[in-house]
Amino acid sequence: MCARILLSLVVLLPGAPAEVIDRIAVTLDNQVITQSEILREIRLTAFLNGDPLDFSSESRKKAADRLIEQKLIHKEIEAAQYVEAGPAEVESLLKDVRTERFHGAEEYLAALENYGITEQDLKAHLLWQLTFLHFIDLRFRPGIHVTDDEIRKYFDQELPGLQKNAGKDITITFDDLRNKLEENLTGRHIDEQVDDWIAQARKRTHIEFHPEAFQ
Repeated sequence: MCARILLSLVVLLPGAPAEVIDRIAVTLDNQVITQSEILREIRLTAFLNGDPLDFSSESRKKAADRLIEQKLIHKEIEAAQYVEAGPAEVESLLKDVRTERFHGAEEYLAALENYGITEQDLKAHLLWQLTFLHFIDLRFRPGIHVTDDEIRKYFDQELPGLQKNAGKDITITFDDLRNKLEENLTGRHIDEQVDDWIAQARKRTHIEFHPEAFQ
């Protein structure tokens, strides 16, 4: 059935009007993003960032954009048969979240409840984040080459601020920071390539927002 026709998903209850249980918010060719997916994305992002929940129209649109990018990238991952992150990686990252953010299991479980998510929701979200990082490393990092001149120029630009933060008694040298500067520049170039790739993927995809889901 055409996704364009399915403006909402409904369940018919005997003797009662149709009750809307979910609503399609965005269509991407033959894929859909539902309102419940957007709300879950908001809850998970806020949980991981330690931010208050924000279900405003602007927040929902930003969450929808993130989900659009996820679906576009996931399509590429499946087409190119990139390998997803493994369960052990997810458990390790989950452990980091629990130990770095919370003082014990009780506080962690309370936070999950307060944000309206389950641990399974969180694991799925972390799985996606790790898989996305793997995809970036395999798809974009091999093509990045940062020259010595570029690193030196970056060092000269950043040196005044670095030296100010370090204090006058500490001398910052190029050799001390070279590897870190190279990694920073590599990350910047990767981000630029990812943004360009996503922009091109969006152009190739028919994306339609359903305004009623963002009111």
